Amino acid sequence: MGEEGEELKLAVELLESQKGGLSIRIDKYDLNYANAIRRYIMSEVPTLAIEDVVVVENSSLIYDEIIAHRLGLVPLKTPKKYLEQAGVQLMMVLDAKAEEGTRTVYSGELVSVEDKEVYPISTEIPLLKLAKGQSIKIEAYARLSSGKRHSKFSPVSKATVKPSPLVNVINDSTDKMKEIVEVCPRNVFYVKDGKLAVADEDACTFCMECIKVDPASVEIKEKYNSYILSIESIGQHEARDVLMMGIDLIQRDLGELMEKVMAL
Repeated sequence: MGEEGEELKLAVELLESQKGGLSIRIDKYDLNYANAIRRYIMSEVPTLAIEDVVVVENSSLIYDEIIAHRLGLVPLKTPKKYLEQAGVQLMMVLDAKAEEGTRTVYSGELVSVEDKEVYPISTEIPLLKLAKGQSIKIEAYARLSSGKRHSKFSPVSKATVKPSPLVNVINDSTDKMKEIVEVCPRNVFYVKDGKLAVADEDACTFCMECIKVDPASVEIKEKYNSYILSIESIGQHEARDVLMMGIDLIQRDLGELMEKVMAL
């Protein structure tokens, strides 16, 4: 049952959706469950990342180990066809030389030998510099894993759950309205026709700076059993796909647990 005996009824509202980010509001849903989705997104959704590096040639001033570490942190596009395959290993090659003068070697020069659908998300990550005549040649092997093994496999740069804010203006004629607008770091308030008004309630982060300015004119509360789940994809998968995979993985694990318990 919900607040004051109301019946719980799950509702989901899309707040923001773009290629790299997604925010949804989940109403009538326990915080523990929403947080479980967040944690699964961070630690269970699989991606490809470079795990093993063979340095064939390196005449630069950068140690082999440092280059290998940098390559491991380059996010790689991960096609869905590999997600259900165990022991996936794909070879990539980095082959660069400074012919005329000092040059920077970028992640875009890391090329997949076996599958052109696997490539660096960003082509402009600097890996090292080569002086004239120096060269680097590397065989790198990408493997499929998840964030619980190493953060380089995590598909998101941000995954947060926060209560849905409830922002009320009690006194819209306060003489401190301009201070309230200016002190808010997320532009929650604005002045309209000489009155203090709420511009974007969901942007509130509960910093309470507005309350410190004028506690009698503004009220900030948490909506009951309502949470905002926000994620930002690094790019291995689209943000919406990351969310769906996180939910699917929870269902899979719970189903497996149910089978084990029923077999007792």
